[in-house]
Amino acid sequence: MTSTRLLVLGGYLGAGKTTLAVNLAKSLKAKHDKSVAIITNDQGDVLVDTEYSKDSGFDTREIMGGCFCTNFDTFVSSARTLVSTGKPDVIIAEPIGSSTNIMSTVVSPMRSLYPDEFSVAPFCVVVDCVRALDILSTKENRDVDTVDLIPAHQIRDAEVIILTKTDLASKDTIASVREEILKILPEARIYETSSADLRNIESIMDLIISDEISTKAPIAEDNRGFAFEKAKLGWYSGTYTLKPTDDVDMYSLATDLMKDVAREYGPKSIVHVKVMIRSPEAACKMSLVQENMQVDGIFGSRYIKTEGKLVLNARVISPPKRLEETMRGIIDNALSKYPMTLDKENEKCFMPKPESPSHFFFE
Repeated sequence: MTSTRLLVLGGYLGAGKTTLAVNLAKSLKAKHDKSVAIITNDQGDVLVDTEYSKDSGFDTREIMGGCFCTNFDTFVSSARTLVSTGKPDVIIAEPIGSSTNIMSTVVSPMRSLYPDEFSVAPFCVVVDCVRALDILSTKENRDVDTVDLIPAHQIRDAEVIILTKTDLASKDTIASVREEILKILPEARIYETSSADLRNIESIMDLIISDEISTKAPIAEDNRGFAFEKAKLGWYSGTYTLKPTDDVDMYSLATDLMKDVAREYGPKSIVHVKVMIRSPEAACKMSLVQENMQVDGIFGSRYIKTEGKLVLNARVISPPKRLEETMRGIIDNALSKYPMTLDKENEKCFMPKPESPSHFFFE
């Protein structure tokens, strides 16, 4: 039996994992005729990333309500289902951005327990070039809202580092980011890329389709050490049926939603906010990280003319109650400005429970 190639693509919230996964999937299909499936992961019930990867044309499974590590059997089952139904050459799995110890709880168990079914590629961690120095530099001042233990640990856990958004950073900044990463992981293999120009995407694809497998010994680091940092984050997920009463400019709507979040919370508090708007004739995905807003994709017309869906995910340093009230106010504000109704399908706002990995391999 031929094993399926498995790439686990880790990295902090807002680093660009989903955009990179979709770009890799498209390029692997176009340039190497490789079929790709994607497994997404989130604490909530409805995930913008899942909608985005599906709209991009890829067979996608999602694991909700906690990290792959706490749902390992479900993760394995999802991967097996993808293999049995679609027979992909490659599966790209993207854990929650706040996940820790992925090497010991996901990558190592997969390569040890299922070597005949899955060829596990070296564990790749995505790092946002724009934000990295603020998070990683030892010269930066720290305060109660600082989130830096998790990203640094994710780098220590990695076998390969992929720097994203390099088109938005100067050469000096990129050099400084590489320097900080090498302080944390001296043996790091580092690739630089960007969704704008897909630089070095071929080199990353070469790694994926190679025979090289994950071999790094997992780090023995207790997940509870990161509990305080994870407890700072409020998680909001909302799904709405969008019914236009006239043409709705989805680009303008998504932009206003992001701007309203930015007005309510300062840059340091905004970890990652995502919105997906789609209907049969149009779709748009936009994201906000700190004060940096970007369009991740637009499909079809700019205007929604028929019934569609709006999905809003927010990961913000905020008590859940305040975050819930804020997001509801932002939705109400959008309703007052655009010719549409929004019927709530699902809404959840919470602080995630501590992770309890079902498998923990380390040396």
